[in-house]
Amino acid sequence: GKTNWCQGFSEPGAGSDLASLTTRAVRDGDEYVVNGQKIWTSNAHHAEWIALLVRTDPDAPKHRGISFLLVNMKSPGVTVRPLVNMAGHHHFNETFFEDVRVAVGNRVGEENRGWYVGATLLDFERSGVARTGAQRRTLEIFGRWLKSAPPVVRGRSRLGFADVVIANNVGRALGYRIGDMQTRGQHPSYEASMVKVFQSELSQRIYNFG
Repeated sequence: GKTNWCQGFSEPGAGSDLASLTTRAVRDGDEYVVNGQKIWTSNAHHAEWIALLVRTDPDAPKHRGISFLLVNMKSPGVTVRPLVNMAGHHHFNETFFEDVRVAVGNRVGEENRGWYVGATLLDFERSGVARTGAQRRTLEIFGRWLKSAPPVVRGRSRLGFADVVIANNVGRALGYRIGDMQTRGQHPSYEASMVKVFQSELSQRIYNFG
C-alpha cells in the first residue's frame, strides 16, 4: 500500500477493442521510446507508476505486437490532464507520452507478448469485492429511506428492493469464489470476466431501481 499505480490500457480509438491500441514503443538500445495517448486512466493524478500496454511491432497481428511496460509517472514527457465528470468528480484522466524513455528492464514478460500479461492482470484484479461493498452501502441508504417512506411506496418497492439485495449477495459470493481460487494458486479467467459483467449490470439495476 505504499505506492499508487494506474493502468494505461484504453485509448481514444481503442476501448472495447483494446488490441487496436496505437501507443508506440520503439527500441533504442537498452530503452524504449514511448509516444502516444491513453484515456480514462483512473487515478493517474495520484499514481507514481503506470502499467502500460504499448505497440512494439506494428506489423504483427494486433494481439501479438503489444508489450507490457512499467513506467514511472515522473518520467520526462509524461503529461496527465483531468477528465471531470458531469457530477464534478475527478477520477479519470487523459495521459500523454512524448518521447518517454523506459528501460528495457521495465518490460514485464516477453516483447510482443504483453497482451497476455495484461489479460492475466485483469483476471486477478477482478474479484469484484470493492464494487460489492459500494453497492451494499447504496442499498443500506435505500433501505433507510424506504423505512421512512409512505406505506404505499414501501409496498410497491419491497419486491424490487429484495431482488437487488439478493443479487448483491450473489455478487459477493462470486467475488469470494474468486478470492478463494487466488489463495489456492488457481487462475480465475472466465470467473473474473463473469463477475465484472454481472456487477456492472447490477449497478445499473440498483440505480434504476433507486
